[in-house]
Amino acid sequence: MRKYFTLLIACRFFMAIGSLASVQGSQHGKVTWGTPDQPWGTRRPVTAADQRIIAGYRSGKWPTTFQSDFSNLPQFQKDWQPQSDDKAGLASCRRPESVQATSQGLVLKTLAARDCKVKWSTGAVVNTFQQKYGFFEARMKVADIAGMNNAFWLTTQDRYEVDVAEVHSPSYDHLNLCNWAPSVKQHTVGFGLNFPLDLSKDFHDYGVLWTPAELIFEVDGEPLAAVVTHDAIATAAKPRFSSALADFAGKVATDPVGHDMLVRSVRVNAYRQ
Repeated sequence: MRKYFTLLIACRFFMAIGSLASVQGSQHGKVTWGTPDQPWGTRRPVTAADQRIIAGYRSGKWPTTFQSDFSNLPQFQKDWQPQSDDKAGLASCRRPESVQATSQGLVLKTLAARDCKVKWSTGAVVNTFQQKYGFFEARMKVADIAGMNNAFWLTTQDRYEVDVAEVHSPSYDHLNLCNWAPSVKQHTVGFGLNFPLDLSKDFHDYGVLWTPAELIFEVDGEPLAAVVTHDAIATAAKPRFSSALADFAGKVATDPVGHDMLVRSVRVNAYRQ
C-alpha cells in the first residue's frame, strides 16, 4: 500500500462522523460532513434511488465479472498477490504467512512476528483483476479487538483510493475517497459511521457502486454515503484487503495473536446504466 500509514492518519483526521439507527432496513442518522468538498469529490446525501439501484446490483441483475470464496488455492494464488511491508507507525508488519486461503474464506491472521521491527504481523492482498466502474462488495467479519484496521479498498493507477470499508471493532466504519496526486493539498473526502452493534460478532456485506458520476457506499445493502466524482477517476481499480494494528484504530491489545480478519467472499459486477 502506498503511504499506507499517512493515508490512514489523514483519512481519520479529515473524517466526517455520522450515526446509524440500524445497520440494515431502517433510517440512518444525519451525517455531519467533516472535510471540504473537492473538484474530484463532492459529498451528497443518500436517496431512495440509491437504495433501489444498490438492491438491483445485489440481486444479481448485472453480470458478474469477478468473484471468489477463496476456497480454491490454485485459483487464489493466480488471482491474489500477498503483500509484504513494515511501515513506521504501525504496530504490525504485513507478511505473506499471515495470508491464508481456506474453505471458510480468506483469513488475514494476526501472528507473532519473526522478521519485523514490531511484535506482530498481519495480512494484505491485492487482486490481479482490475475494472473501471461497477459494483464491488465483500462479505467480511472483522477482528474482535480494538486497534485493528480491517480494510477493503480499491486503488487505481491514477492515484485514487476508494476505502470501501475501514472497520474498527466494535462499531466504527470509515469510508473515503482519497486522491494521492502530489499536486493535491487536501487528499481525502470521507465519512465516519458509528453503528449501534458490534460489527465483529458476525459477517456483514461492505460495498461500493462506482459509476462515471459518483461512488455510493453501502453496508448490508443500505446506502450510507455518496460522493460525486465528476468522472475524475480515469483508470481501472484493483480490489485489496488488509489488516493492520495501529493506535488510530483503538488501543492495541496486549496480545492480539489469533484475532483475525475474515473475508468469506468478494464479488464484482459490471456497471450498467
